[in-house]
Amino acid sequence: MIHVPRILDEVDSVHNGKIRVVQIGSTQKITVDNVVQSVNWASPLCSRLYWGKVIEILKEEKPELERVILLGLGGGTLVHLISQNYPGCFIHSVELDPVMVEVARKYFDLDTIKNHKVIIEDALKVVVEPEKYEISKFGADVLIVDIYVGETYPDLGRSGNFISAIKSLVKTDGLIIFNRIYLEHHQDDVDAFINYVSGLLHNVKCMVVAGYTNSDNVLIYGRT
Repeated sequence: MIHVPRILDEVDSVHNGKIRVVQIGSTQKITVDNVVQSVNWASPLCSRLYWGKVIEILKEEKPELERVILLGLGGGTLVHLISQNYPGCFIHSVELDPVMVEVARKYFDLDTIKNHKVIIEDALKVVVEPEKYEISKFGADVLIVDIYVGETYPDLGRSGNFISAIKSLVKTDGLIIFNRIYLEHHQDDVDAFINYVSGLLHNVKCMVVAGYTNSDNVLIYGRT
């Protein structure tokens, strides 16, 4: 059966430009610049795309979780999945774009997630002054960096100051995961980033995640 995409909403954002919510069969997704930012957690696509692969990594590397920090909320797909797989885990999500948060609340049941706090702020400000946002240093088991605007990965995400700051939020031997888009025109930059991160974290590994259209990702993860 062929499902025709149906646009549920289009909203303009200072940070993301046009945010579009699209329904295709049982899958609901958020796109920015034709790049999928989130899908509904119940979508059959979840398990084989970025979000499901993060859960696979967590189950392998961190079978027990108490605290997670997520930089880049999007529609909240990953928060839903972490909450379901780790009941009782407390999650701080940092999202720059208040419009994206409202879309997540309206279409992706964001407010139904227990033990979850959303901070609407620039990720750099939060990681530099975590106490201001009630985040303890060296308190998280896992920190996940997913700070995209469409296909654009911000410069702050590759700076030494930023990576040092996020390391200070994670427990000793905690896990840091970076999501990067790995299309052909990004690969040289991402390969250089992997080499850079390998000098700052221990036991760095990579997982390439094939997209269902043109949205291949690579997950880069290592220990503090």
